[in-house]
Amino acid sequence: MSFHRSCEDIHIRQEDGCTMLLAKVRDSHGQLITRKIRLDDHIGNTDGWFIWGGNNFTRTARNISLEHTEHGPKLCADLEMRNGGSRGLQGILLSEKIGNSDGHLKFLVSFSCVDVGWDSVDAHVGE
Repeated sequence: MSFHRSCEDIHIRQEDGCTMLLAKVRDSHGQLITRKIRLDDHIGNTDGWFIWGGNNFTRTARNISLEHTEHGPKLCADLEMRNGGSRGLQGILLSEKIGNSDGHLKFLVSFSCVDVGWDSVDAHVGE
């Protein structure tokens, strides 16, 4: 289930040069607990686009806001490009990678399998 369905008062705030997501998060007993998570630890800016798995997007962002959509909270900002320009307002759905784990906001990690071709690697140990 998307975290926003079990939270109230979802908003963002700037703290120490980073963007924090704050919410009252429901635990397994139904209690609401105020929690926060630093978005800059897992969201970056790649040439004017938000990217999961990056970091420190706030350093190159302007007009940072949170839009509440039918699909969950959407982080929005004008992100700087490598050439110093801007692509205009960009957005990233936070519910894609943030979950509620018994009253704690957590980043969801996804793994993909990659074939590294070990059978074609010629390893000579001790030679």
